[in-house]
Amino acid sequence: MLLFKHKEMLKKDIIKKRGLLEKELGVDIQKELSSEIALRTRAERSKQEEVRCGKRRSGGNVASTPKPNKRTGKKEKLLCICRTPYDNTKFYVGCEHCSNWFHGDCVGVTEEMSKTMEEYVCPDCRRAEETQELYCLCRQPYDNSQFYICCDRCQDWFHGRCVGILQSEADNIDEYICPNCQKNNSVNFANMKELTPKDFENLKRLVKQIQLHKNAWPFMEPVDPREAPTYYKVIKEPMDLQTVERKVNEQIYSTLSEFIGDMTKIFDNCRYFNPKDSEFYRCADGLEAFLHKN
Repeated sequence: MLLFKHKEMLKKDIIKKRGLLEKELGVDIQKELSSEIALRTRAERSKQEEVRCGKRRSGGNVASTPKPNKRTGKKEKLLCICRTPYDNTKFYVGCEHCSNWFHGDCVGVTEEMSKTMEEYVCPDCRRAEETQELYCLCRQPYDNSQFYICCDRCQDWFHGRCVGILQSEADNIDEYICPNCQKNNSVNFANMKELTPKDFENLKRLVKQIQLHKNAWPFMEPVDPREAPTYYKVIKEPMDLQTVERKVNEQIYSTLSEFIGDMTKIFDNCRYFNPKDSEFYRCADGLEAFLHKN
């Protein structure tokens, strides 16, 4: 009887200790799970912050191939410092700043060298950065955060925003002639002429269409500094669709190029601030393509 009672007491003691151990183990597992969830959350927030506050894009397209001009009946776009049409038998390297393409032989870059380069900056862009030479209608020093287009006649460089040319639009221009060289050609006349009340009505409808586009959400309002603390340290000329809409409604714009200039600021700022593989960068490209079509 004594042995039986002792045996039963041992069983109860073992069951009690097992329950305590299981409880402690459960607490430890819960702590580990909570810790892992917290780490994942921080990592996700860090990733989102990196997308918002990413470094300016680096040249991932150093040795890519330029698009050949397949259109018929139009002058082919001239590339490189030698100003010749695209030749698919030659190796090209793309400038990160001006988006022009150069023969490796002409600029002293071999295919092997390009594989180790993070970005390539052409001689003109490099000289512009070093000398602070003045460009465009606004006569400002070179700024690699902005899109430029080169006049095929005078060889000067112009901000797309100053002459009313979108970056996506420039890819389809075979020969660009600036307002200084030919003020009344079809492109310059449309972009530089004074806006009429009817033009403002059309711009109001266009702004509404842009705001309803699926890629417009990052640009609807000014960037919140709490979401991107470094944004206003990097971007010196912020712009958003809310501001553009107000300026259209108040008829502040004098010419179409001024409207396009503010829209270009939105796209340029986004592409300069965010990494090339980010959702924000893709939204800028998508919305710019939509504006170009309209």
